Order: sequence, then C-alpha cells, then structure tokens
Amino acid sequence: MSTDLQRPFDVAVVMTTVVRPTILQAVRSVFSQQFEGRVQILIGIDRWEGERGLVEQLQRECPDRVAITLVDLGYSTSAHHGGVYPSRFGGSLKTVLSYAANSRHVTYLDDDNWYAPDHLARLLAAGEGKAWAFSLRHFVDAETGDLLCPDRWESTGPGAGVYATLQGGFVDTNCYLIDKMACHEVFAEWAMTRSAGGTGGDRQVFARLKDRPWGTSATPSVFYRTCLGGRSPYSLWRFRQAGVALDRYLRGAELPGEQTWAACAAFDARFASLEEALASWGVEMARQFVGGGGAARD
Repeated sequence: MSTDLQRPFDVAVVMTTVVRPTILQAVRSVFSQQFEGRVQILIGIDRWEGERGLVEQLQRECPDRVAITLVDLGYSTSAHHGGVYPSRFGGSLKTVLSYAANSRHVTYLDDDNWYAPDHLARLLAAGEGKAWAFSLRHFVDAETGDLLCPDRWESTGPGAGVYATLQGGFVDTNCYLIDKMACHEVFAEWAMTRSAGGTGGDRQVFARLKDRPWGTSATPSVFYRTCLGGRSPYSLWRFRQAGVALDRYLRGAELPGEQTWAACAAFDARFASLEEALASWGVEMARQFVGGGGAARD
C-alpha cells in the first residue's frame, strides 16, 4: 500500500465487525465511491466469528487512494462477550475507532449494509461548515436482499419522522458524517449505552448532535438491511403505504389483518401530521404503537 498514513485523510469510514460474509459487499462499496479524495477504512474486530480470509481478501483488493486500518485487540470490549463496556455491538470499539481515525470527518458503516457510489461525496458536501451531516437510507430485506423502499419515516433527521415527538427525530449511525473537532465529546455515548441489553447508543449520540449545526444530502445513499418480522403494526403500515408487498416477507400471524390496516389508516387520517398524532396519544401509548422492529441499532 502506497498511501501515506500520516497525512490526514479526506474522510474516514468506521466499521465494527464480527466478520460476517456481508463485509465483502460493505467494504467494496467504499472502494467503489465516486470520490477523488483519500479514504481511510477502520475495521475493528469485536471478535472473529467469520473467516479471516475475508479481511485479507479486502486488503489485497484495496485501491491506492484507500487505506484499511485493521484493529484487532484480541478480545472483545463488550460486556456481552466478556468485556467491560455495556454496548452490545462492539463495546468501546466504535468510540475508539472514531478517535483513532486520521481524518477530521468520520462516517460509519455496519458490515451488513453498503453505500451508494456517491454517498461520501454527497455527505462531505452536505457537511461543509457544519458540525455533522446525514444522508437518508433505503430499506433492504435482510433475508432476500430485496430493495424495499426509501426510509421516509424513521431515520429522517432532527425534528422529523415518527420519532420527532418521542426523541426529537432520529438518524441511523450508517447515515452520519461527523466533524470530530466540533463533536469531540460525543463518541463516548456509543460505548456507555444506558438501555437494557446494551443497546441505544445510536440514540444517545443523536441526542448529543441534534441541536448542533447540521446538513443533509437529502438522498437515500445507504442500503440498510432490516427484518420486517417483529415490527409494530404501524411500522408495517408505513412499509405497506410505501408500496412494499408485505405478504412476500411475512406469513400467518406476522401479517396484520384488514382490521389493523383500517385502524392505521384511521389513525393517519385523524391528524394533520404524524407528530401531532404522537403528541396527542402521549409518549407511552405512542411508543407502544410505533415502536418495535429494531428501527435503530448500534
């Protein structure tokens, strides 16, 4: 690799992984970025569940303008795997890699998702002069790999979407670009998660970012795998309204009936906006109706 590691990169991509096979598609999507600048990919091994050969293959394929920095501590820092940090997904790795990245601007990518070719270029443009920026995302069925629809209701930014009333909005970690110098103290939230089961770090990070100057590419340039099973009826209703044929992915009791769809339609029709509806229902009832299905993950 001829890349000068000491010279700061134009952008860094942080990935914590247990080395699932999908890591090949994820990292190759970074290799394929239509971006002339220099990119650092920091791959942090939570623990080796997949084949070491996958990472070695990516190292061989790495283009000259991209550098892969592999961080393998030899142990997991997550309490779920015997470490000390509560975050179930990587422990302190995402925090450590954010600080270690030799770039002022840091983005994130889970090892089962991928970027559109213009993702980094659009995000950097959106984040110019801002503390942070975000893209939108496109839902992908985790089992089949089918493209489902753009996410127009969950990861939609500050003050928007179904979480606007409950938590001021939401941005999925895969969609971020963060200026480290403007947000230096934020990264610890990923390690010190406070929700049961070691989840919720992404929501804690968003809470620390949402009131700072931000930009958005307003473009779905992240492909995000998700399971439709286990989602709330209202979440499934939003997929249905977006044109997703739910009966292709859900069976039996998982698929709501016409009475449930009618209730969802009546709920939407009653209020001028979803945010107004959630506020009128109250936080607890709204959480039960809208929540579920793993809309966010660390």
